[in-house]
Amino acid sequence: MKNRIRIALLIVALFMLGTGTITAYQSLSKTVAIVEDGKVTQYETLHQTVRDILEAQEIVLGEKDIVEPGLEESIEDGIKITILRWKPTVTLNVNGIASTLKTPATTVGELIDNRHIKLDEYSEITPAVEAPITDEMEISVKTREVAIEIVQEEIPFEKQIEEVTTLAPGKVEVIEQGVTGLKEKTIEIVRFGGEVQTETVKEEVVLTEPVTKMVQQGKKNLIKDSATGKMYEFTKTLTLEATAYTDIEGDRWSGRTASGMPTFVGMVAVDPKIIPLGTIVYVEDYGIAIAGDTGGAIKGHDIDLFFNSHNECVKFGRRDKQVYILKDQSLDVRQERKSY
Repeated sequence: MKNRIRIALLIVALFMLGTGTITAYQSLSKTVAIVEDGKVTQYETLHQTVRDILEAQEIVLGEKDIVEPGLEESIEDGIKITILRWKPTVTLNVNGIASTLKTPATTVGELIDNRHIKLDEYSEITPAVEAPITDEMEISVKTREVAIEIVQEEIPFEKQIEEVTTLAPGKVEVIEQGVTGLKEKTIEIVRFGGEVQTETVKEEVVLTEPVTKMVQQGKKNLIKDSATGKMYEFTKTLTLEATAYTDIEGDRWSGRTASGMPTFVGMVAVDPKIIPLGTIVYVEDYGIAIAGDTGGAIKGHDIDLFFNSHNECVKFGRRDKQVYILKDQSLDVRQERKSY
């Protein structure tokens, strides 16, 4: 009986001793939160400095890592220790689009994986994927991309001219306005490194057909000069898109033409395949003229009319004009225009 009492007393004594120790530990320990890369871990510790608890938790700092508060700061209950891991800065150029970023990756390949960049047998990476990441490194990634794009394009309308006897000579009347059509193209576009390599039309569908512009004009081969009232006989009529040009001071071609004649009001530039050089013509609302010049932009059914000033050219703009090939090719254009 006495032995049982002694054992019970011993157990009570040990329990009281343990409880006192736990109470003493709890009174001396401090709660510490360590934040690293956004992850928070909480500890109970008896350590006195930031350095002590980091070493106890085997948290190794890099040379450029930042700890707040500092390593020698005393630990207080409830303290938050933040570890900012240093990350190298790199410039990553993917298909011509560059971005600057900080990365925890140790190799180029790891960075590409982290950025979820898809590679295939056509891809080019500089430096190589196994190259170690260094601060201020420039990395180029070029990949092959195949895309299907659907585009819509206008279909220009044609112009049809009907010669009639019901209109005065040279008069033009639009019977039906032309309407531009519309077509849709399905195009396969292959890009490498962000640049287009090939474009292949896979399908083309006409959405709306163009409507031909119908024009009627007087059939008689006489044209009346609107400035002088003089009548000229013509052998052919053309509808040309007319623009204006003038001499540019200081330009080596100023005052000169392809035919060797000087420039003057009455000189026009043409495509010799449409109107041979030297041809005497009459241009609607411009008058009698000679085709004595050419130009790089004058192709096909275009004509350029000479004016004395830049302002006149700007005012004229771009217009469709009737151009008449005159029957009498011996006319002196400059002499004829003296009456204007």
